[in-house]
Amino acid sequence: MFEMALPDLNLLIYLHLLIKYGNATKVAQAMGVSQPGVSAALKRLRAVLDDPVFVRTGGRMVPTPKAQAVHAQTAGTLEMWERLAEGELVFDPARTNRGYTLLASDYILHQMLAPLAGELARRAPGATLRVIPPNPYRRLQTVVKREADFAIGYYHEAPEELRVRRLFVESVVCVMRQSHPAARSFDLDAFVRYPHVGIASVAQGSYSATLERSLLERGIHRRLPLTVPSYLAVPSLLVETDYIALLPESLATSFAKQMPLQVHPSPFELPALDVSILYHNNAQDDASHRWFRQLTVEVVGMAGLRGVSEPQL
Repeated sequence: MFEMALPDLNLLIYLHLLIKYGNATKVAQAMGVSQPGVSAALKRLRAVLDDPVFVRTGGRMVPTPKAQAVHAQTAGTLEMWERLAEGELVFDPARTNRGYTLLASDYILHQMLAPLAGELARRAPGATLRVIPPNPYRRLQTVVKREADFAIGYYHEAPEELRVRRLFVESVVCVMRQSHPAARSFDLDAFVRYPHVGIASVAQGSYSATLERSLLERGIHRRLPLTVPSYLAVPSLLVETDYIALLPESLATSFAKQMPLQVHPSPFELPALDVSILYHNNAQDDASHRWFRQLTVEVVGMAGLRGVSEPQL
């Protein structure tokens, strides 16, 4: 009977580790082989894929588009096999030492990190969580390339490789210092007359872009002498100036409890800020991944955020 010669599946492990570490020395250490052994595996990879696989840029090995595509389609399977080999046929959070990586802004961290970290420590004491900040230029590519397990935030333009599950929705409100000239009588005229501090991202599909588009459609022009990339920088600025800021209601309420700030509903309707968790298609059936996703849903309720009812993750 004719038997088809299959390529060495170990080459996928080399590809996975080379993309993960970007360094042949670290791959050699992880695989327990010599650096020439890694070089030989890379040579075989290039022959099998008929592609350079990696190019050297700035001292780092950068995968080609074809290598990234192969990695995206196989990384989930390799990770699942690794966990199966470690005995995680049925995921037990109390026994796992799984590491999770989360892409999240300061807004998400302020509202969710404390209860999330607390529940993770209680339910999965051996697990670890690494949080990385969003990169407006790479956007969600960190999750597409499996450099992060999840992204949580406002994302209305997700790559087709990712799944999106809405977690909560909240209103955006106006915030100013208690002694602000417009504090007693805040209306549309005051909204336009006084300067604002903006919280902006250069990324397409960000909430700041949605907000500015909504204002433009209504013919409302606000003065923005200052724009910052962080929500957490805003409260101290408001206390010291006549600036007004548009903030998520939960964040505004939290700030107002700690500082002399006043929260007002917007004098006109603003687009809601809906927050989702995004993850790679290949991780949909990963038991440990599914467990963490469900944990975030529970944490939304613990944090007092307005959760939404959607199918199981």
